[in-house]
Amino acid sequence: SKATVSVLYCSRKQPHLKMPETNQWRFIEVGRLVLITKGKYENKVATILDVVDQNRVLIDSPACKDSAVWAGVPRHVASLKDLEPTPVKTEITRGLRVGGLVKALDTQNTIGKWTELTWAKKIMHREARANINDFDRFRVDRARRQRAFCLRKKFAAKLTKAGKDSKAKKAFKA
Repeated sequence: SKATVSVLYCSRKQPHLKMPETNQWRFIEVGRLVLITKGKYENKVATILDVVDQNRVLIDSPACKDSAVWAGVPRHVASLKDLEPTPVKTEITRGLRVGGLVKALDTQNTIGKWTELTWAKKIMHREARANINDFDRFRVDRARRQRAFCLRKKFAAKLTKAGKDSKAKKAFKA
């Protein structure tokens, strides 16, 4: 009957439903690097020092050597609504003071791990594009056009070689 079939189906072992070996979750925990998404310190990175309650955490981002991303975020309690956890984590104890935090960040190369992420590179690229002047913007546009011209030229050559001259003329108009 139907009940028997469903019981047999549920009791059958399903190896494809087992838990994954590695954990890709970004838990809110002490030492987790977070990106501030709103407010005065937007696009700055800080480290969680303590979990206050289910909605707030204590964060700090002391100025470390040769890193502009880290400077300027004082120790304060922040809402989790304004933070985005990153995959980078530093092994520290709860409520660590500034000196110990700077030492831990330097020895565990947390800054290097963050700057190597594509996420950080996109943020830095976006900020650099937003802060350029008119002349630099013109140079970037000119370089983009030259790159596109070279690509269209190569594509047209490949089409011509393949015997598709009409498509090559449409792709490349010199």
